[in-house]
Amino acid sequence: MDYKIPWVELAIKEALKSTYKNGIGNMVRVGAVVFNKKQVISSGHNYGNRSLSRSHNRKFRKFLNSIHAEVDAIIRARTNLKGASIVVVRIDRSNNLRLSKPCEYCEAYIRHVGIRNVFYSTNSGKIVKRRVQCRE
Repeated sequence: MDYKIPWVELAIKEALKSTYKNGIGNMVRVGAVVFNKKQVISSGHNYGNRSLSRSHNRKFRKFLNSIHAEVDAIIRARTNLKGASIVVVRIDRSNNLRLSKPCEYCEAYIRHVGIRNVFYSTNSGKIVKRRVQCRE
C-alpha cells in the first residue's frame, strides 16, 4: 500500500542536506523524520565524520565514522519516542525516491527507543509502512 503522509517532503529536504559519500565515492542521500500523530518531533540526515568513532554508542552503528539518518533523527529528538513513527527516504542523483528500508542496526535502535511504525521509500517511489515488533 502506498501511504500519503505529510512528512515525506520534510524527509526529502533532510536528504538533500546530506553530503555523505560511500566507500566508492557515490553520494548517498537519506533523510528521516520522527513524528507522532500530527506533529514533527525531529528530523535528521546521514553524514560522515571521523570524530564520530568515539562519540556515539557503537551498538547501533553499522560503520564507525558515519551516522545514518534514522539515528540522527532519534538523537536530535531528545525526548521519549515511545509510540512515535519515523519516515525514511533515500533519493538518487535525479532526486527520485529509492529503497530506504532501515538496516539491522537502525532497526535495533528504532525498537530500542519504542518507535512503533516505520515508513520508508521503495525503488518504485512509493512509501510503505511496517509495524515494529515490540521488544520482549
